Amino acid sequence: MQKNYKAKYVIQNSETILENFFIEITDNIITNLTNEPVNDSEVIDLGNVAIMPGFVNAHTHVGLVSVKGLGHSTASALYDVMWGIEPHLNEDDVIKLSKLGILDCLSSGTTSINDHYFFSEGVATAAIEMGIRGFIGHTVMTEYGPWLGDEQISMAESFIKNFIHEPLIHPTLAPHATDTTNPKILMYLKDIAESNNLPIHIHLSQTKIEYDYTKKNFGLSPIKHAKKIGFLDKNVIAAHCNVVEDGDIDILVQSGAYPIFCPSTHALGGKLMDTNKIINLDGVWGIGTDCSGGNDDYDMIEESRIALYINNSKNLDTKMSPKQIFDISTNQNFQKLNLNSDMSPMEVGSYADFISIDLSNEKMQPLHDLVNNVVLSASAREVNDVIIDGKEIIRDKEFLNADKYKIINEANEVLDRLLIKSNFRERIKDGEFS
Repeated sequence: MQKNYKAKYVIQNSETILENFFIEITDNIITNLTNEPVNDSEVIDLGNVAIMPGFVNAHTHVGLVSVKGLGHSTASALYDVMWGIEPHLNEDDVIKLSKLGILDCLSSGTTSINDHYFFSEGVATAAIEMGIRGFIGHTVMTEYGPWLGDEQISMAESFIKNFIHEPLIHPTLAPHATDTTNPKILMYLKDIAESNNLPIHIHLSQTKIEYDYTKKNFGLSPIKHAKKIGFLDKNVIAAHCNVVEDGDIDILVQSGAYPIFCPSTHALGGKLMDTNKIINLDGVWGIGTDCSGGNDDYDMIEESRIALYINNSKNLDTKMSPKQIFDISTNQNFQKLNLNSDMSPMEVGSYADFISIDLSNEKMQPLHDLVNNVVLSASAREVNDVIIDGKEIIRDKEFLNADKYKIINEANEVLDRLLIKSNFRERIKDGEFS
């Protein structure tokens, strides 16, 4: 099928803005950008909007919407809250919870997620049903955590085989961290990734517990340990990297790995990734929301703005512009997840994944600088349309093929059971997470 979408503006990237243009798509691919349709195919005028590449969330756990609001007390968000709920999950639970997390992603303009979770086939099923592009890996732990054992490694391998040909799903390898996954399995998963040209998505130097564990057991920080065993490489998407020692950031940049800044989670937890040092070393970093419990939503517009604020609050020599942040959250994140492929969003030949931003309200006016306005002024309510893989997911702010109230109700039914099984209901009533 061929369609032409017309908009007041088309933002290809931060430096290229086209006025009164059409995007021609054939099936799921952008086939032309022109100031007038070149054939008799359907024309869809989206009105006073700016079409732009969708946001790419480089680190998520959409199924962890289950612990929204519970990760901000003296209890550890990871070890007490998340790991308290997760042993009671099953695949159907993960499907229903992931749909709720994906609703948040889509409504705030995200077209691709890089998700790391248990029951990855459930996450992928939810992504396909909701229509979002998913870079998805099955979480593997071997040492401690809510789900352990050889079965988890088998599930990671079977996930790749079962979903490698799904158009919307891009499998990844997802060892949990350098403390929870032993060196032998880290390297085993690395070999699978390299044999299949897939990215590796890992939490790296995220917590003091991880840092202390690798120092005690391997005599090195998590980043130095990952380097020594040969794990750290350019195909590694390394979330957090915020509990570090001297020399760690240098090694990270030299390796070519892609560190992911999760600004809300880092700021709320009091441990920031040193984006300024990475810039000083001529490195790059990406942006992700992380998950409920650490953050509490999946809004990449908000997260991009916070990333800009935090980075620029540190050092004027490493100050970034809104346009640079825009390109990270859209183009750079996408290319890094695709292992530096030449495919860029909003280019002829790329996936037809894009959104539109409503320009008619007070948040977006006046339009002196459109990209700056998107980064600094827009919110989720300005997301008007979402098209992914050539299919309309949201049109005029309404989901076309998802009953969001049914999704919300089903997720809450899952939570009712989980809260009882985990004894969280009583713990919440007792104020443990307040």
